[in-house]
Amino acid sequence: MKKKYIVYVGVVGQIACGKGVLVDYLIKKLGFVSFSLSSILHDELEKKEIQEFTRKTLQDMGDRLRKRYGDDILARRAIKILKKQKQHHVAIEGIRNPGEIEFLKKNPSFILIGVKAKRELRFKRLLQRAKPWDPLNWNDFVRVDRRDLGVGQKKSGQQVGKCLAYCDYVLTNNKDPKDFHRKVKELMRRVFKLNGVRH
Repeated sequence: MKKKYIVYVGVVGQIACGKGVLVDYLIKKLGFVSFSLSSILHDELEKKEIQEFTRKTLQDMGDRLRKRYGDDILARRAIKILKKQKQHHVAIEGIRNPGEIEFLKKNPSFILIGVKAKRELRFKRLLQRAKPWDPLNWNDFVRVDRRDLGVGQKKSGQQVGKCLAYCDYVLTNNKDPKDFHRKVKELMRRVFKLNGVRH
């Protein structure tokens, strides 16, 4: 039996930048499955019977795990789960620390794609999507957004700004959905042609 080619596409970017659009394309058009590192944090919060699922509690848990077990802990756990599930084409979301990227890059087929968008636009999109753990006002949004980016954070903390510097490709999402969908489609054509991925 021919062994399947394993591809991991990491997706990184600040809150509500449009990462989900890229992941949806990978799922619907290229047959990927999605795995979010944040799901590990949700599991940890549930184990500790922490009822309040907010952006801050998720950030705090991520920082705590990285400090205790190493900056790559979420990536290590994710790959262990994915290997057990025998998943071969995976979009990995929720990357927020360079240690996670360095571990994932050990797989030669790992590709990291960044998404950027202006803060004001991201806040507007965040209010529209209304996830239960998202901040509800501008000041709270700026606070968690700055932390997510890496402002005032230690090595094991949130470091999305540094993660973006590791990207193989970066997309900007400052216009309408149609424009971003076009960019995603064009990039996917380039990426998979360049890397010889078989579907």
